[in-house]
This record gives sequence, C-alpha cells and structure tokens, in this order.
Amino acid sequence: MRYNEKELQALSRQPAEMAAELGMRGPKKGSVLKRRLVKLVVNFLFYFRTDEAEPVGALLLERCKVTREEPGTFSISFVEDPERKYHFECSSEEQCQEWMEALRRASYEFMRRSLIFYRNEIRKVTGKVCTGLQVARVRLWVAEEVFWPLTAICPPYRTLWSSLAYPRRPGSS
Repeated sequence: MRYNEKELQALSRQPAEMAAELGMRGPKKGSVLKRRLVKLVVNFLFYFRTDEAEPVGALLLERCKVTREEPGTFSISFVEDPERKYHFECSSEEQCQEWMEALRRASYEFMRRSLIFYRNEIRKVTGKVCTGLQVARVRLWVAEEVFWPLTAICPPYRTLWSSLAYPRRPGSS
C-alpha cells in the first residue's frame, strides 16, 4: 500500500478516539510482548514506544478481524493473511472489551453500513431519499435519536452534525 509518511505522522498527532498503554506482540514468530502506547485515530491504529512521540508503526483497520484470544487479550488479523496476527494485552477485561468494540467500529465498512442504516431510518421518518453527504445536510425536524447516534459512530462527522441548524418543529418554542 502506498502512503505519504508525513501525512501519516500528522494523522498520528490528531486527537485519538481511544489511547492506552497496552502489551503488544507483533506477527513475527518469537516476538515478545512489549509495552506500547496504542492510539486509535479514525481507521488507523498507531503504536508508539512509550517514551517517543513518533509512531513505530500503524495498522490500517480495513478488511481485518478483531478476535478475543484469552481473558484480557485480543488479536487483529487481516483477510489477506489470517495467520499474521498482532496480539494485544489489556490491563482488564473491561478495557479489552472497549478496545475490541472500538476497533470493530473504526473500519470504513462499519461506517458505510451505519450510514446506510441511518439513511434508511431518515427515509422511513421523512419519506425522502438521501444519498451521500445529503444525509448530513438534510434540514428536517427528525427526532434527535436518528441523527446523534451517527455522530458517536462516525466521529469525523461530529463537527458537521453539530454545526447544522435544524429548524424547530411546528408548535415548539
């Protein structure tokens, strides 16, 4: 995969959806568990040495599978090479669950499925068909529970959603 190293480093400095110091073991045989600062930014999982500001590496969380291994541990493998697994050890079972769920939600595929789901919900409520970013730009008085869960699932849209001024419902003050 091609990438621009400077842009990737700039992305690694962005605010994280999640960040923690976890035990991490790479896919190479004989690899040992090392403490790494692990940071989830959009659909990239960056890992850093605990005393350095630049990432040691990054995993693009597309076409990947997050699997529970043992209590308090999980692994990430990719469809193209399922035997190549990155193992992570958390400090608690609760932390492990949070990480697994966040990693599953980080992929483009998940965001796409969520967008389709909410697009259909908007259509059911309003009778209007929305495509692409029209979903974000539609000015309707649809119940907040249709719109605001998308901002939790798709953080890049938070600013877009929060900046929209929705018209008030007729009869409301």
